[in-house]
Amino acid sequence: MPIPTDPFELLHYNMVRAHFTYTKGYEVIAQHLANPPPAEDLKNFLGYCEAWAISIVHHHDTEEATVFPILNTKMDFAHEQEQHKAVHSFLDEFLAKVKRAQVDPNTFDAADWLSFMETHKDAMFTHFDEEVTHIEAGKLRAAEFTEKDCKNMVATMEKHAKANGDPFLVVPFMRSHTPAEHKDWPAMPWILTKLVIPYVLAKRYSG
Repeated sequence: MPIPTDPFELLHYNMVRAHFTYTKGYEVIAQHLANPPPAEDLKNFLGYCEAWAISIVHHHDTEEATVFPILNTKMDFAHEQEQHKAVHSFLDEFLAKVKRAQVDPNTFDAADWLSFMETHKDAMFTHFDEEVTHIEAGKLRAAEFTEKDCKNMVATMEKHAKANGDPFLVVPFMRSHTPAEHKDWPAMPWILTKLVIPYVLAKRYSG
């Protein structure tokens, strides 16, 4: 699907695709916890887990810094902000587990990790679903946002994301979890998608 020409659809378009990458990452981690990786590949698996969690934290930090302040001028996103707290509490603990296992692989317990993730799955996915519903084009129109507001919101979000995320981690994770039919998102020059990302950025954490 090409980038929407209707500015009111831009935020929803971007958010749905971002959430897809995190959902796919969750599925990959859960599958590998159900069938634990061999010891020699544990380091790479832990790095993958770390990349997934950090990508979501970066996404939420960007929302709270750029999107929610604008949305809250005409709508109420207190519920989503509370959901962020619950999701971040889970991710903080998950990242702590990852860090401990990176230092001492003997602390890695696949069954325990899988149970922990499943316990927090509903809260995270409920947030993803409710948030994209709350920012549908019709709701932004009803709240009397303007086309300029919508364009500025997305532009500010993208600028903040680029300035604050680790390009060697967040960008390759995003690209590698975007299905072929959505590879036109986010819009990037071909030199980035065909050369820089796969042959430069993705190499640092290729394992």
